[in-house]
Amino acid sequence: MEPFVLKKLKLLKMKNILLGCFAILILGTASSQCVSDFDFGTATSGSSPNPSLGEQFTPGIVNEPYYDVLHLLIPQYVLEIDPTLPFSPDALLDSIKLVSIVMVDINNPLNSYSLSELGLAVHCNNNGDSGLECSFLGGNQYCASLEGTPTMAGNFRADITVEGCTDVFGFPFCQAQLYGSLYLDIGTEGCMDPADPNFDPQAVVDDGSCAFDNACNLDGIEVTASSFEFTPADLAVDVGALVFWVNNGGIHNANGDINTLTGLSFGNPEVFGFPSVSGNPDGVCIGSHTFNIPGVYSYDCSVGAHASLGMVGTITVGAGGCMDPVAPNYDASADFDDGSCESVVACFGDLNNDSSVTVADLLLILSEFGCVSGCTTDINNDGVTSVADLLELLSVFGTTC
Repeated sequence: MEPFVLKKLKLLKMKNILLGCFAILILGTASSQCVSDFDFGTATSGSSPNPSLGEQFTPGIVNEPYYDVLHLLIPQYVLEIDPTLPFSPDALLDSIKLVSIVMVDINNPLNSYSLSELGLAVHCNNNGDSGLECSFLGGNQYCASLEGTPTMAGNFRADITVEGCTDVFGFPFCQAQLYGSLYLDIGTEGCMDPADPNFDPQAVVDDGSCAFDNACNLDGIEVTASSFEFTPADLAVDVGALVFWVNNGGIHNANGDINTLTGLSFGNPEVFGFPSVSGNPDGVCIGSHTFNIPGVYSYDCSVGAHASLGMVGTITVGAGGCMDPVAPNYDASADFDDGSCESVVACFGDLNNDSSVTVADLLLILSEFGCVSGCTTDINNDGVTSVADLLELLSVFGTTC
């Protein structure tokens, strides 16, 4: 009979569900009791924080008071833990208790510490249901508080050994097992973005000190995408400016290649664009582009009917103006030609191009009077500068054009 019992006991290893609920209890006194008031709803077992949901202990700051609470809902029956175990449906889970705990430095697994070495302790509240410290009975809800003043920075994994007990043929049998999926980060407050110049590798709480407090973590000009619009929709930047797009809701992109509405190229000085991303209120980076080529860029959101609903934008890079040196409105400071050049209006007799026919033009003819080849003052185009040219000029003398 005994070998059979032992075989049954080997099947009674606490599986991850059981350990996730109960292997987080650290021996302590009831000097600082928590309150077992977490709402588990209709669940028959569980924990909060719940590692299976990605939840962990709240990060701690070195040399600052720390407090967090772990809530536990212990199942009543063994089969609630694992329905494949060889027990009857009414086999009761007697208790779960802590055996030991070691805090492992996950950056250097060869180093391990006790909670006291980290300046912490856990105080269990078993509601007086058991005379054993940190022992919890099946079918009940409990809690344990993790508190103290952390003295050491690091990222730690709690390797916890627990013992689950039940009755087999009227005898208590317990099975111990190691479990470790709860983590505790201890460090400082600071910038937590590794790409930011202010990044603090020991920071576990972001204090807003990152230099670039945006979803793209870039030093540039932000355009937000939300609903069916870009904000700002029309942007003017200097040559060499970096522009980035952030999605604050919905699925959007920025398309500076083919016009979604016409199917034709935007004809931008250079093509830019980024894939669609799903946004949220905190902002999700769509992409960025450094505009080194002056000109006017048009773009839209090519998702669905967004462009037709008005989700379009423009970026003017540099200063536009007339770049034709012979045009009367030539702008030497212009970065690109914006098509504003005015046509040169011919002014007959205006030899010095000052937009008027004056004595200055008359003197130019007289200075070249008698020229028979390569004449610059031959205003009647007969190949020579003569009395005929002088008479033509006098006929429009005083004209302003």
